[in-house]
Amino acid sequence: MKRNIYISETPMESRIAIMEDGRLVEFYIETPEDISSVGNIYYAEIENIQPGMQAAFLNLGTEQNGFLGFSEIEEIAQYHDGKWEVKPFTGAKDLKKGQRMLVQVLKDAYANKGPRLTTDIAIPGRFTVLTPFHDIIGISKKIKNPRRRTKLKEIAKAIKPEGCGIILRTVADGKTEKDIRQDIKQLLSSWEQLRNAVKNSNNQPLLVFKTEGMTSSVIRDMFTQEIESVIVDNKRKFRAIQNYVKDVDPELAQRVFFHKEGSLFGAYGITTETDKLLRRKVWLKSGGHIVIDHTEAMFVIDVNSGRYIGQKEQEKNILKVNLEAAVEIARQLRLRDISGLIVIDFIDMLIPENKKSLVRTFKEELAKDRASVSVSELSRYGLLEMTRERIRLSVMFSLSDECPMCHGYGRIPSKESMITKIDSWVRNYRQHTKERRVELNVHPMLYDFIRENKKVLRGTQFKYGIKIDLIKDDTLSVGSLRFVSKRDKQDVTHMY
Repeated sequence: MKRNIYISETPMESRIAIMEDGRLVEFYIETPEDISSVGNIYYAEIENIQPGMQAAFLNLGTEQNGFLGFSEIEEIAQYHDGKWEVKPFTGAKDLKKGQRMLVQVLKDAYANKGPRLTTDIAIPGRFTVLTPFHDIIGISKKIKNPRRRTKLKEIAKAIKPEGCGIILRTVADGKTEKDIRQDIKQLLSSWEQLRNAVKNSNNQPLLVFKTEGMTSSVIRDMFTQEIESVIVDNKRKFRAIQNYVKDVDPELAQRVFFHKEGSLFGAYGITTETDKLLRRKVWLKSGGHIVIDHTEAMFVIDVNSGRYIGQKEQEKNILKVNLEAAVEIARQLRLRDISGLIVIDFIDMLIPENKKSLVRTFKEELAKDRASVSVSELSRYGLLEMTRERIRLSVMFSLSDECPMCHGYGRIPSKESMITKIDSWVRNYRQHTKERRVELNVHPMLYDFIRENKKVLRGTQFKYGIKIDLIKDDTLSVGSLRFVSKRDKQDVTHMY
């Protein structure tokens, strides 16, 4: 299987696409206002204890308090009179209002809910994870070979810092003791900086360890020997990735490439795929389709046969559509980062063995997912309930805003995603023409946003050496753009 990573940066967004054999399987997006806090470590203060909810709410020094369930408290790490004190958690009586402790973000804030926290502190590196309060040695379950597991365990025993624990990640397989030792050295340096930040916090809630950004995390966690190439369209980001890879895994440095001509996502067919992510309907090769809907409580996915099901061999044809849908649904869950409670309405089947085959296929496809999933059996009505771990917001919410006309029942493309479209189009336009001026017609809502954030369009004009005349056009939909050549007054939107 060919796996490639594509990284695109614009003034408004960073986007990362993971392709497998030319198909988009994972997509990440991050804006300056929507940076994930997962992995951040805070020296936080207890504001409120709710024994009935089996939880406490902690002041992180941010807008929203964090939620710490008692099930996520293994120990309480506090700093007193120049010394660290770590005590096991035995119940609500161990918690006091105003008490300070180290916590780490498990899940980002969502709607009016603050971030979910844990006291199980872990600092990730390229090859290892440092667990400062757990004196353990762990080996990734994905490393199956018994001989290699034994060798890695011996290395871990030889280099494990006293009083701390380490977990060897999948990418540690085949690495030398020197490589792993260097990784641990960097993690210990981060741990020391964290402790110093706590010492100097003046007992105020404080961010003491900031996780790496989205791009750095993806390169650290996913850029392995299985990846054929990493292609980047931003020179600064390209150099940063190359320098990092040369330090931690020099063999991979030659697989990092800079894309300089035209739109990166357009050149590799990624834009066509990402444009589909806001559509409810996803077509299947058989002619059937799935429909993805979101409610306040859950995601609902409906499988439809279209015109494929005939009277002859009906059960066989239904199974074929259901199996095809199972593969596509598993892909869409990863691609759209759909999480929480999910109910799937497959087409009804009569034969028990076919039902078992469907669930088995679906579980095999879900095994490719890095998020934790839990799947029920198929009900007598063809319904399958499942949950998928939520770490960050679904891509649907990153790419779109609530529709102001229907008060959130519908979605419209986000302003940030529209700015990315403009930047991508202009890049292609300047690549294929010498014209240095173009007229851009946009919906009034986008027009007002650009006028209020003038540096957005100014940055694109400066970067590509072009003058863009912005026109308000109330005949356009929110998600539409129209580019007109200033030279011959022709609509050139679909030419580039």
